[in-house]
Amino acid sequence: MKKILLAIFGVAMLVACQPKSYEVTGTLEGATSERVILKKIEKGRPVNVDTTEMVNGEFKFTGTVEAPMLYIAAIDGKQQPAVFFITNNKINITGNVDKLSEIEIEGSELTELLMKFNDEIPGQERQAELQQEYQMAYMSQDADKQKMIQEEMQALMEDQRAYFKNFINENATNECGLFFALNMASSLDLEELRKLVAQFEPAFPTHPYFVEMKDLLGPLEEYEKAQAATTEGAEAPDFTLNTPDGEAVALSSFKGKYVLVDFWASWCQPCRQENPNVVKAYKAFNAKGFEVLSVSVDRDAEAWKKAIEEDGLTWTQVLATEESGVAKAYAIQSIPSTFLLDKEGKIVAKNLRGAALEEKLAELLN
Repeated sequence: MKKILLAIFGVAMLVACQPKSYEVTGTLEGATSERVILKKIEKGRPVNVDTTEMVNGEFKFTGTVEAPMLYIAAIDGKQQPAVFFITNNKINITGNVDKLSEIEIEGSELTELLMKFNDEIPGQERQAELQQEYQMAYMSQDADKQKMIQEEMQALMEDQRAYFKNFINENATNECGLFFALNMASSLDLEELRKLVAQFEPAFPTHPYFVEMKDLLGPLEEYEKAQAATTEGAEAPDFTLNTPDGEAVALSSFKGKYVLVDFWASWCQPCRQENPNVVKAYKAFNAKGFEVLSVSVDRDAEAWKKAIEEDGLTWTQVLATEESGVAKAYAIQSIPSTFLLDKEGKIVAKNLRGAALEEKLAELLN
């Protein structure tokens, strides 16, 4: 029993000795009395945490973090900040105030890992050389040289992407790897993001960086569902929106006719350029059972109404506000986007432009 009590006491002492706050001290050569602002990187942006005055090149911050995160120390008058991870322990920063990218860090293994990552990115020097060479080739109008440089630059970027992914895979159990995974997440498709989330969830289920990364799944999953709901052969999602006069119009009220659901906006030049083609098709096929329902994503109602009049759009016009969710339901990422529906409301074609719309209508209605 005595041995058990000693063991429990030893564990309790070990836990009690773990630091519960951080102390960041800095000693920078060449500095005098500048203000230093401590900021944490949160949701891709620096957020002010603390401010202190640097006296004779020395400064200190103290506080507590719930989880290790990336911070920067911005110094008045200096464009380059000091970048480091903060954990609840003592961290010492030394270096030159004019070379903050070359600072030395003691007490932060995550920062050492970050700096190692940056130092070993492949082709950094060659990348800088290629940028200069391309400028010279551009100035001399040497098209062949430009192409060669672009190809080499592309190969170099592929190497860097591979290095980036490999680093993340090898560091799925530390916050440095998590930070880079979050930065990569927004460029991934849904399946890639799901794999990345599954990779980091065991080690970091509640870390702010992981929660932020996991939150990216929602919009992508909604988009995937919307894409599936608006494929050719699917029944178009029904909606009800208001006309310029405030009259509520439902898409389902057009059943029994072929209808073009046309997403557009007054500020969209490609949309405005396409409108004459839709006008022409409407005049040619309206009497044969063809209708158009223009769905504007404008935020300026007056600009919307003005464009309707200017472009001579005589068919039904409705406005899809962001709150309505109609654009999301149709997976709209760019405009113009069109959906041609049959008499039962099923999608028979998408994004017909110019003469292609008339050709399809002729096939269906003549």
